[in-house]
Amino acid sequence: MSAPELSALDVDVILRTHNRADMLPEAVASFFAADVRGVNARLLVVDNASSDNTQAVLADLQARYGEALVPLYEARPGPQHALNAALGAVRGQIVACFDDDERIVPGWLQAIAREFADPATDYIAGPVLFPQGSSLPEWLPDGFNGALGFIDHGSQRRQFAPGFHGMLTQGNCALRAKIFEEFGPYPDCFNTAEDRWLNQWLTDQGKRGFYCPDFGVTHLLQPARVNRDYFRQWARREGRDLATCDTLLSRPNMLAQRWYWRKIAGCAMRRLVGAGTSAEKFRDELELRVAASYAATCLGRRAAA
Repeated sequence: MSAPELSALDVDVILRTHNRADMLPEAVASFFAADVRGVNARLLVVDNASSDNTQAVLADLQARYGEALVPLYEARPGPQHALNAALGAVRGQIVACFDDDERIVPGWLQAIAREFADPATDYIAGPVLFPQGSSLPEWLPDGFNGALGFIDHGSQRRQFAPGFHGMLTQGNCALRAKIFEEFGPYPDCFNTAEDRWLNQWLTDQGKRGFYCPDFGVTHLLQPARVNRDYFRQWARREGRDLATCDTLLSRPNMLAQRWYWRKIAGCAMRRLVGAGTSAEKFRDELELRVAASYAATCLGRRAAA
């Protein structure tokens, strides 16, 4: 990474890590290999209660890259706590995020500088792609690649708006720092819902954001996640997260919506008669698991009230 310009845009990039000391150096190296022209960038690396040798690896990385790498530690496990710890150290105009199992493209910071030159832009997101040559099983339904971190909405720059079903995720995004001053800290009750919470808040507040196809990262495909049990666990978390966000944001309960009951009834009927391909059958199973988890979370909150 070359020396920043005096009038550079200040960007703080958050990288959370937990027990991935083996992956961390390459993720950090991708940041320092990025084109930094017009950008004064720091990398805030949050060790989120790791029990491996992350601390030693992080110390070596900081010695190698200097003050542009800021090591942080958060003892409470959970992405919401790691994000809050990093946000407390932010001093730049822009806050960006990517993950420890990702590698940013060389023009990543340049895309940030270009997009935020427009003062009306509040946030951006971009594609998260698997390495070339990666293959997925036939049983994986269309539209569920996001559970593995994969995001691709095409080659056109698009504004986040009704009709475009893209979603900002912490795996690849950038926002004006003032957004987080309005947004406040992530609630402690979240564990895996931080992406959905932020995305829904941005939508509800009418913030202006764009999907930028050249603002991309490569996501390592982890074989341990490419199995049906992983997706079943994901469906349970998804239902819980949807219910949590709907409750905290005072959104209508999905179980009170006729369209949702029609959708779930269709899934159940197809399961009963065994209709569809293996991917279609698995989609119906996952949708039913999401609904069951959503209902259980709502009932649990009602009982605790």
